[in-house]
Amino acid sequence: MNSCVGENLNMKLIPENSCEDLGQLCKDPRARAAVLVDMDAVAQEAQLRKFEYAKAVTLVLEPFTLENGLLTPSFKIKRPQAKEYFYKAISDKYAELDASDAVQEKV
Repeated sequence: MNSCVGENLNMKLIPENSCEDLGQLCKDPRARAAVLVDMDAVAQEAQLRKFEYAKAVTLVLEPFTLENGLLTPSFKIKRPQAKEYFYKAISDKYAELDASDAVQEKV
């Protein structure tokens, strides 16, 4: 198993020893695809409807902590702060999804 990836991740989509560091893996589209495959399996098992499935993910290195202001003292996510902190990543992901939807509509 690739030492950069968690035990439960679908490793069929990521070649052995494909990352030299975790930062590189977070940027690898194959890692994002593997996470989505696993999330889809969980969603299907939970009998979610298709519109409830995640369409895309962004993997980040930095953990959510009290120090960076993303968690409360009771370890809950501070949603407004997280939204502000990840604003660019969220905007980029929505733009990417809009572009891929536009391409699919043309086909």
